[in-house]
Amino acid sequence: MSRPFGEPDLPLVQFFAFHFPPSTASGAARPGRLARYLPEHGFRCRIAAFAVPGASSSGSTHFLSPEDARGGWRAVLPLTRALQGIVPYNEQLPWLPAALGHALQAHRAEPAQAVISSFPPLAAHLAGLFFHLRTGVPWIADFRDPLAGSPFRARRWARLYDEALEAAFLRAASAVLVTNDAIANRLRARYPRWESKFHVLWNGFDPQQPAPAPAPATAPRRIVHAGSLYGPRRPDSLLRAMAVLLEQGTVSSQDWRIQFVGPHEPDTFARCAADVTRLQAAGLLEIRPGQRPREELEEAMSAASILVLLDLTGGAGSVQVPAKLFDYVRSGLPVAAWSPVGSPTRHVLERAGVPVLLFAPGEPDQQVAARLLPWLESPPPPSRPSEWFLETFDGARQVAMVARLLREMLAGRP
Repeated sequence: MSRPFGEPDLPLVQFFAFHFPPSTASGAARPGRLARYLPEHGFRCRIAAFAVPGASSSGSTHFLSPEDARGGWRAVLPLTRALQGIVPYNEQLPWLPAALGHALQAHRAEPAQAVISSFPPLAAHLAGLFFHLRTGVPWIADFRDPLAGSPFRARRWARLYDEALEAAFLRAASAVLVTNDAIANRLRARYPRWESKFHVLWNGFDPQQPAPAPAPATAPRRIVHAGSLYGPRRPDSLLRAMAVLLEQGTVSSQDWRIQFVGPHEPDTFARCAADVTRLQAAGLLEIRPGQRPREELEEAMSAASILVLLDLTGGAGSVQVPAKLFDYVRSGLPVAAWSPVGSPTRHVLERAGVPVLLFAPGEPDQQVAARLLPWLESPPPPSRPSEWFLETFDGARQVAMVARLLREMLAGRP
């Protein structure tokens, strides 16, 4: 059981996590696990997060909107809004004055011994950097996604902007967390003078959060993608293949329905709009857009016969692992995944112990349809995840590494 926040003998960590539970954004799960389990390793956490519907501040967790900026920080708010209008990506800059102002005020009342921030969005790392510079406490910069070179930050004219920010963060941070070895090796090659700062903290699952219980005996059976669709993660290949099977008469709405549950961008379905129209007219496709409650996402997953995972970057490679993979695998349900050959996602899925059907980006539609059809005719039953998966990605165990980094940093301070 976690020690209470109020134990004064435990070192205090200031945590900037824009996405934080109860938010159902995929980026909320990792900061949530860190904050839950660090007290078991001897560290209290004070959280500054973005205010979402249903979230209420209490104890050590403070949900803040841009309008919560006070005093001199209130005067900074118009500047951050103006900057947000000219930077190349949505960095959530208007949240920064409220988060940083609140954290520094709390620090004066009870000093923190370290700071952790979790990117994306960029505002969280900016808060971590400024807090570190203002207070002198060591900083752990957690990169859930890469910054420079990210497929979700693909504007060529903004490359120098991303590279400059990345270098500034890596220079100032005492330690840098990334989600897999491929990203860590890329950073070590790019920044050899800072290679000792880079540490791998895989995404994972919270063992205290019940796994979605599979209940796929529905009519029609369901192919489900639960969560956000953004950037190059588009379901074109799946929808085109299903349209091929519809035209062949080998799939019907009496047997199957494809469901997308969660937010998507305006152009997510643009490249396969004709197939979307045909599948919807045939009753084969349901799209439920917008941010959904976690209970609705889990219900959709549990009722699936096949779960869809899209590890697509718009290129031939991938160094990221979608966070939803870990909930998918814990359910034990079959996973149809699109991921480049040699990717970390494939590495995990191939050892996860659940039924997996892997497709490469750009695989011909007819070939995808032919490989998918046997699963539609006889879906594999759910399977228990492998012991390797359950041990390697247990979020409670993973936090021990972060606690060790914190202890080493605090021991090294003058």
